[in-house]
Amino acid sequence: MLENFENNNNTTSNNYDDFEDEFTYGKHSVRRKKLERKIRKKRKKINNLKAFLRFLVTVLLLVGCYFILKLPQWYLPSDTFKKPTDNIEIMNNKIIPDYVIYNSLKDVKVKKLPIFFVSVRPIMRQIYKLPVIKKVYVRRYGFPARLQIIVRERTPIALIKTNLKAQPVAFLTSDGVLVTNKRYMNVPDKDVLKILTTPKGMKNDISVKKIKEIEHIVKDVETYSNEKVEYIDIRNPNDVFVKIHTINIRLGVLDSTVYERIKRIYTILPQIADVDSKIQYIDLSWDKVNYLKLQKVK
Repeated sequence: MLENFENNNNTTSNNYDDFEDEFTYGKHSVRRKKLERKIRKKRKKINNLKAFLRFLVTVLLLVGCYFILKLPQWYLPSDTFKKPTDNIEIMNNKIIPDYVIYNSLKDVKVKKLPIFFVSVRPIMRQIYKLPVIKKVYVRRYGFPARLQIIVRERTPIALIKTNLKAQPVAFLTSDGVLVTNKRYMNVPDKDVLKILTTPKGMKNDISVKKIKEIEHIVKDVETYSNEKVEYIDIRNPNDVFVKIHTINIRLGVLDSTVYERIKRIYTILPQIADVDSKIQYIDLSWDKVNYLKLQKVK
């Protein structure tokens, strides 16, 4: 019986120890949860503060950008395209004058937008209407707002003149465009084929096809003479002359036999050095006859 009492005491002691352990664990668990709750509250406050600061910075940036974009240095003046101003710079134009480009832009409207939001397509569209222009590039700059217009002009390969000293009345470009507007005749004639014609011939005979035929003839002359053609004179269609560096060549009528007659240049030019008298021109106007026209002795 005593033994049973001791066992009961031991059981009660063990139960008490287990209860004490559970109580201690419960106290620690409550403290830990309180601590975790405090940490979560602090983190929430910090996150809310960060979100507020981000919102505040965003608002300040937007307000700052708004006032910066309102500065007049971002905007083109309303009369930018009405007259030449410092807000437009035209570059790389050698044939077409500045005033012609300005005049082509006079109907372009200036929108009340910052320079970098202004579309350049209306500007390019107007400039492309000029026959001399091949490419257009438009750059936009701020502070102050301005435009830089860079043009690439077509390359003249043949100038049509009424005489050698006169200004061209037209020219043909490398891509086959015949330009006849007088405003575009500021063309350097160095190393460019010159075709001499009459005002009547300019109206009736000069065309892209005709100039291409003349260009073919000129290339044959240069091939068989091994010299550069300076000009071709078609003022009299029945008596055409070609000038190379050393001498004039009379081709006569530019008919179907002209290419065969040109081939004879190769054999005639070496004979010129053996002639003592001054030669006026080589006559290739006849089908199978060549002769040298000598200058008259005064």
